[in-house]
Amino acid sequence: MELSKMKQQFDVKSLVGSEAKRLWVAFQQKLIPHAGELGSAREQVVREFLTQQLPSRFGVSSGFVFDVHGHVSKQMDVVVFDRQECPVFEAAGGKKFFPCEGVVSVGQIKSTITSKNQYEAALENLHSAKALDRSSGGESLSLASGESLDPKSNHLHQIFSFVLVSGGCLAEETLRRTLFEHVWKHERHLWPNLTYAFDDYLTTFSCEGGICPNPMDAFAIGVLKEMDNAELFFGFLGLSRRPFPFTLGNFPTKAT
Repeated sequence: MELSKMKQQFDVKSLVGSEAKRLWVAFQQKLIPHAGELGSAREQVVREFLTQQLPSRFGVSSGFVFDVHGHVSKQMDVVVFDRQECPVFEAAGGKKFFPCEGVVSVGQIKSTITSKNQYEAALENLHSAKALDRSSGGESLSLASGESLDPKSNHLHQIFSFVLVSGGCLAEETLRRTLFEHVWKHERHLWPNLTYAFDDYLTTFSCEGGICPNPMDAFAIGVLKEMDNAELFFGFLGLSRRPFPFTLGNFPTKAT
């Protein structure tokens, strides 16, 4: 088959766009609120959706994360862990505990965030997991590379963290300023990776190559908005690396 005909029959851009639309519609339908629905039901929807989209190697649950020193995080709405590396401990009452070395990501799911205090509380919740010692005092090794885990300098060794707001959220500028205030108080390796206000905007970082969730190389906060809702959702899932339009916010110079 001629190359020109193959291009006509297989359009990668259209394929990605169609998949983004499909995923967005599926997720939107699951998030439609019902009378008497609890926040825990909304969290379960997100966990089930992530389970469907992630490779089978990764489990998705909720619970607490701990480190070798006995420090324990606050309760996480979403815990993504590596099934091959992470044992799960279940205590009385069904509470689950995950060693931080095997945890890939944690998230907070909120129906709404309508005040700075609510957003700051969500960020501090994530911080309790990011602050755990994944290096196990320098003893932990990456099974993939064999190198020592160094979350203080290597963003790939850090626990990825996010806030997802399914309903009404703060205005983008207000949320961004609140995030500025938060990162001012903490070292870079403890910064949250992204906040997604569903069907509105996504806040993460801007690096030399464009929008990225890597705080170690960030020079500003980047905001994705004024774009197709399906594309925005696809960006949240991290399945697309195409350039996105974004606005920038200046970093406080004290944050290092």
